[in-house]
Amino acid sequence: MLIFVLFALMASETSAQDTFFEDRQRQIEQKQLEIQERRAQQTSLQAEALFAIEQLDVAEALIEELDTQLKQINAWIAAANTRLATVQLAQTAAQKRVNEAQQRAANLSEEITFIQLQIQAQVVQIYLDLAYEPTFLLQNGDPNRNARRQFYIEELGGDAQSLIDRLRRALDEQQLAVEEAEQAQLEIAQAQANIEEALVELNKLQQAQKKLQEEWDRKRNELLVQIELEAQEQREVEYEIARLDAGVAAIEAEIQQERDRRRLAELERQRQARLAELERERNARIASLRERESRGEFTNPPFLQPIPGSVGSGFGNRIHPIFGTERFHAGIDIGGNTGDPIRAAASGTVIQVKARTGYGNTVMIDHGDGWSTLYAHLSTFAVSVGQQVGLGDIIGAVGNTGWSTGPHLHFEIRYEGVPQDPVRYLSA
Repeated sequence: MLIFVLFALMASETSAQDTFFEDRQRQIEQKQLEIQERRAQQTSLQAEALFAIEQLDVAEALIEELDTQLKQINAWIAAANTRLATVQLAQTAAQKRVNEAQQRAANLSEEITFIQLQIQAQVVQIYLDLAYEPTFLLQNGDPNRNARRQFYIEELGGDAQSLIDRLRRALDEQQLAVEEAEQAQLEIAQAQANIEEALVELNKLQQAQKKLQEEWDRKRNELLVQIELEAQEQREVEYEIARLDAGVAAIEAEIQQERDRRRLAELERQRQARLAELERERNARIASLRERESRGEFTNPPFLQPIPGSVGSGFGNRIHPIFGTERFHAGIDIGGNTGDPIRAAASGTVIQVKARTGYGNTVMIDHGDGWSTLYAHLSTFAVSVGQQVGLGDIIGAVGNTGWSTGPHLHFEIRYEGVPQDPVRYLSA
């Protein structure tokens, strides 16, 4: 019936364990699906943010292109202003030449008027003289008189011609200066027209730039808000992914802990089972030992009393000399003096050389076949762990270490680790 109950409990525990792992696996799969959804959402947000950034780049490129056009128009206007200044200088120079030519023409006009008056007076005189000598050019008269008249006519003609030539040159210069001034005025008018046209174009471009800048600023602000919102959403998604990852890691850690716990529980179960088996075997061997000893069959090694002193406290329950309470005394106390040599009760291998609570400085020897001896309260050691010793070899000296009221040797004989009454084996 007990076995049936144990099997039922084990089957129930196994079923519960299987359910535990299935539940945790389903939780992990659910969280992994959520993580995939969040990563897809994250990818989409990154694509949208990248598109918004590209739109910003396009808008900035448009602004830069318009700025380039404005710079070109401004350069054209500067060049036109330079040309206008040059033409204005030329106009000023031409106007000066016109004024000078007009002044020269006015001066020549006065001179011509004066000369014309002189010519008229001379002509009148000549004609008056000719009236008296109408045939002076055809008749042979006084040669001096005729020469004088010819000189007057030639001189008069030469002066008039010279004055007329000078007047024509002045008028020509005046006309050239006027034409240059008119040409300069045309150039100035053309330059001004070009400037006005460029200013109109510049104004259009400035208006377009202002409108585009306003539109770009609006769009930029919208895109920046969109990018920030998407970045915030991305951070939230990343936080959610991290939280889900942490959840998965926690579940996996819980699963691993459960596996470790079960593995350790199984190991502990196996250890306890092995210990129980060893305990049964040991108890069986001890029972067998008792049965053999009851028949007078002693199979233990021949044990020698380690020191030649008298036995004080014996094996079994006693009132502890220090604590004053009843306690089990696992060996016998043999009287001795500090420094007295302690000999191995039987041959064997030293398995412990150390200071222990209560026992003080302690030596243990393994004699084989489950038998061992213990020597406590030593003052010094004469052996080391792993050393082989023979019957009667010195292993240490009597002392008063540990829980002791005076120098003596606490001596134990153990079979399968269980203390036995040393007196029975020593006397045997």
